[in-house]
Amino acid sequence: MRGSRRLLPLLLLVVTVLGCQRSSTPSASPASAQVRDGHARFTVLTPTLIRVEYADDDRFEDGTTQTVVNRDFAPVAFSSTVEDGKRVIRTAAMTLRYRQNSGAFTADNLSVQVQTGATTTTGQPAWGGAANPGNLGGWRRGLDNEQDPQPLHDGLLSRNGWFLLDDSQTVLMPPDASTYTPRPAHQGAYQDGYLFGYGHDYPQGLADLRALTGPAPLLPRKAFGVWFSRYWAYSDAELRDLRAQFSAHNVPLDTLSLDTDWKLEHNAAGCAVFDVVAGARNGDPCSWNGWDWNRALFPDPAAFVTWAHGQGLSLALNVHPSIDSDDPAFAATQAASGNALTTDTATPPCTLYQADPLGQCYVFDWTQPKQLAAYFALHAPIENTGIDFWWLDWCCDGASATATGLTADTWINAQYARDNARRGQRWPAFSRIGASFQEGKAGVGNNGAGAFAEHRHTMHFTGDTCATWQMLAYEAQFTASEGNIGLPYVTHDIGSFLGPPQATTGCNGTLGRTAHLPDDFYVRWLQFGVFQPLERLHSHHGDRLPWDYPGAAETAASNFLRLRERLVPFLYTLARQAYDTGLPMTRALYLQWPELDEAYNHPSEYTLGADLLVATVAAAGNPASVSVWIPPGQWTDYFTGETFTGPQTVTRSVSYDQYPVFLRSGAILPTQADLPTSSAGSPDALTLTVWPGDNASGALDLYDDEGQGFGYRDGAYRIMPIRMSSTPGCARLTIGAAHGSYAGALTQQAWTVRFVGVAQPQSVRVNGNVLVVGGWQYEAATHTLAVQVPATSVGMVLRVDAGVAGCGA
Repeated sequence: MRGSRRLLPLLLLVVTVLGCQRSSTPSASPASAQVRDGHARFTVLTPTLIRVEYADDDRFEDGTTQTVVNRDFAPVAFSSTVEDGKRVIRTAAMTLRYRQNSGAFTADNLSVQVQTGATTTTGQPAWGGAANPGNLGGWRRGLDNEQDPQPLHDGLLSRNGWFLLDDSQTVLMPPDASTYTPRPAHQGAYQDGYLFGYGHDYPQGLADLRALTGPAPLLPRKAFGVWFSRYWAYSDAELRDLRAQFSAHNVPLDTLSLDTDWKLEHNAAGCAVFDVVAGARNGDPCSWNGWDWNRALFPDPAAFVTWAHGQGLSLALNVHPSIDSDDPAFAATQAASGNALTTDTATPPCTLYQADPLGQCYVFDWTQPKQLAAYFALHAPIENTGIDFWWLDWCCDGASATATGLTADTWINAQYARDNARRGQRWPAFSRIGASFQEGKAGVGNNGAGAFAEHRHTMHFTGDTCATWQMLAYEAQFTASEGNIGLPYVTHDIGSFLGPPQATTGCNGTLGRTAHLPDDFYVRWLQFGVFQPLERLHSHHGDRLPWDYPGAAETAASNFLRLRERLVPFLYTLARQAYDTGLPMTRALYLQWPELDEAYNHPSEYTLGADLLVATVAAAGNPASVSVWIPPGQWTDYFTGETFTGPQTVTRSVSYDQYPVFLRSGAILPTQADLPTSSAGSPDALTLTVWPGDNASGALDLYDDEGQGFGYRDGAYRIMPIRMSSTPGCARLTIGAAHGSYAGALTQQAWTVRFVGVAQPQSVRVNGNVLVVGGWQYEAATHTLAVQVPATSVGMVLRVDAGVAGCGA
């Protein structure tokens, strides 16, 4: 007993984690990171993340859930004491207090203290999805039929510096999402949550979220080029002609997303009526849910897919998750489900959309293994033609995945990602997120917890919007906000799906559409997409091709799509950063400038990566007047070469051939040459454009891999460290030796190095050797120096110096 009395004060004073054995359970936390206090258990995962659990029956959960896939973190130093009847846990970044013997967690007995800038902030987490007034916004299932900004559900980040992720009800699920188990019943109160206390270090919060919930996948390299999609009954021949049009106009194309009309049609007479109601072309097929190719449009689907791949195109096919009783595959599918498929009870039922008055529309319960297997069995024959991925358009059919603690969208999206991976495809699901069709576009499935897992499985298709300037500006905010749930890949219908709202029907996806946009709408929406994670042109039978808008609009649109293709190496590097760090590709300004109010007051501005600032043009006219907040530092307009020092607000007059894009001094921008389509791997010649400023430095780890497959997860990739520094009169770019490799990696690389905003140099050197003038060119009008470096071993360090005599000697 005497020894126990000596130990007790020590236990109460400080617990410091010095080391641990790795748990055999993938999700488990080391016992030395845990603190028990009555029926409460606290687990210190990082200095800015503590798991908080309460169980009246002392039954705690160590398994993975739909949201949380990892709790095995590196050891963390922390202290645990009892002060004035409260359990107090302190890390280097946050202090948690819990009033002992006070029962389940409430806003009255649990608090967290963090540093937000120069202020100490105390939060009192409320359970059950209570609003956090300082929350910076997160996500929404969809934007269908919307024309104005819409409320967002909470994301991780808050100006208050903390967030509670309530995982109490979420189903148990292995990291591969192959199955799920409901949480076991408890006697008395049970709570399981994660208390993030990042203060204003928002990137740290996102890093914690990534570590806890897993990384986003790395999309195929070609995903970052140009997509085209249209609700239109294209035939094989018409799509071949469309590809030829892109080539004839020297406009790149990488991915085709085929909307619903690729499918089998069930009833021609019913379709004729539907075409009139929907405003489609007379004779367009009605192919809502047919589970085979429409052979009238695609006589030989496998040959079409082979041709598309030969053109360098990836193919996505639209899916509506139901089946017509007249479908040739219905009998076998119903039998495989155990005769469990039921007719749709949605309002309106999918019988209307399939336009078959003689057939019934049946839907699937994806929580039932037989029905889920029968559903994906329908995909297999079509997959065998060689398509790349699916576009799940769960807008209108009453398929379901209803179970306590299961987020339906997240579950079915994970199954699509699994199906693609089984076929060797990197593509994740392409779908809406976070809730279910039944809950609607503002739904918040499982209290919002499932949305925090969507980044592992999904590219977020945001649905059928109308074209308004307000919606365009909001889409910029929306993409950046979904980074606050760890989701880097958001894809809007560029140009909108529906066009401007109609005078009689408003923004209505069934009855209202506009085929042709005003020139300024078209140009500005397309330009916006160039600087988004994904550039996907789409419409409801509308015009979205540059040559649909002859004149200045066509010229601008074509040039900006070429720019998009040139940016693929840069975008691919940002996607790898998202995989590694949890930082989104498009980043809200407050991620870098959290103490400046202006960073919160310009939601349609963002950075693409760290050093490229984008202000959305959401105003009519050519030119359009745009107010831009310039953050601290020196920033140069990409298109005009003008330089601004922030923080300040400037008004820009932006013509069609420009966009408000600014590069920070020290920025390094890798681009490829103009190409008809991007290759899977890196091209053998790249351009590095840098903005040296007067006294600046910059860094970029240029990423590359095979562009497809899953080797990127296991070290099959290459990093080229690139560094820039400048002093008055001298600028230096260093391309370091490549680290790593992969199958098919280039052994030599040619470079063009462009220094922007510099005086004509007296000397240019590569690795200390003076180049003759023929090896470099200077353009006085733009103050740009271009240096050509011939193909050189990627294992060699290259140093390019430019400036006054002796610079780089």
